[in-house]
Amino acid sequence: MLVAEHDWGSNGTIFLSRDPTHRMVIIDNVALTNILYSISERIGMPLDNIIIEAKRKSGKHFMDTVLSGIKGVIARNLISARVYQQMSKQVSMLGLGNAEVISYKRQRFLEGLATDAYNAPALSGDICGAFESVERCKADARFEHLENGSIRIQVNRVDRRRPEYQDRFSYRPPPALPGENIFELCPACKAPLELGRQYTFDMDRGLVGEVKTGHRAVLTGVMTLNNLFGELEKELGEEIPRLIMTIERERVKELIAGKEKDLDFTEAGYHRYMKTLQLRGMGNGRNVTIDDGRVVARVDNPYYEPLIAGFLAGFYEVASGAPAAVQWTPANRGYTDVSLGPA
Repeated sequence: MLVAEHDWGSNGTIFLSRDPTHRMVIIDNVALTNILYSISERIGMPLDNIIIEAKRKSGKHFMDTVLSGIKGVIARNLISARVYQQMSKQVSMLGLGNAEVISYKRQRFLEGLATDAYNAPALSGDICGAFESVERCKADARFEHLENGSIRIQVNRVDRRRPEYQDRFSYRPPPALPGENIFELCPACKAPLELGRQYTFDMDRGLVGEVKTGHRAVLTGVMTLNNLFGELEKELGEEIPRLIMTIERERVKELIAGKEKDLDFTEAGYHRYMKTLQLRGMGNGRNVTIDDGRVVARVDNPYYEPLIAGFLAGFYEVASGAPAAVQWTPANRGYTDVSLGPA
């Protein structure tokens, strides 16, 4: 089911089979949770409402695309309840947890129960956005942690007017550059064989695990991720992207430093390190130059530039043993240049 829905491109991207413009990425859920928790800790306030709102908007945008044309007319007017059943399967397939509908009344409310949810406010926003798209109404979501570890999610229709700007979806993907990556495919399901070597899948519980680290991973939309971080920046200030880079840099540095094997910090070593981005749909490392202790790396089709910069900065700091000065360029032309040097 996962491979039927997605394609692995030769340019460091993963995209929906039915919509090549909708890009996906496999991200370490520990990293995502760490970023959100660290931002919340540093600013001294919870992020739940911002996360729900960001995911509501991107979830609605995604479902509006899925339910376009005659397919949407049928789903909304004849079999809307089945849409939520199918959505539950999607949640499990993407590693977001296991979700089931407890009660539902057309265009009024939806109540669900989720176990092993990847992130409670994020999943609540996902479901709220889908409800708004299917029911063609505005809605609010709230969640409750239960004693058994599961989460009850309640989505209710709201009739109050919402300012137009609140539903505006600002993310616009940059152009995708071509690539020449070749994956060895499974003869049965046509998935990259490396996917099965690096990840484990428990579809009953909705869990995807990374073999090397033991961390949980999730498959999420690049659009969704950028919108979430964009909402955080809009609400909390323009320093958020650099804060995200710093948090990711520290996580990667700790992860790499804990490895026992020797690492190659030459240009060839950076190339091999960047190659790990491809299977996860995070981008395509193109070239690296090292000159007098300074590193400049180009990554085509980066999923989110500050996270790519943090990914490379962690590697650089382990290599140099010293703090790094980090700069990156926006991927307006489909690529980012990350510059690393002594702080």
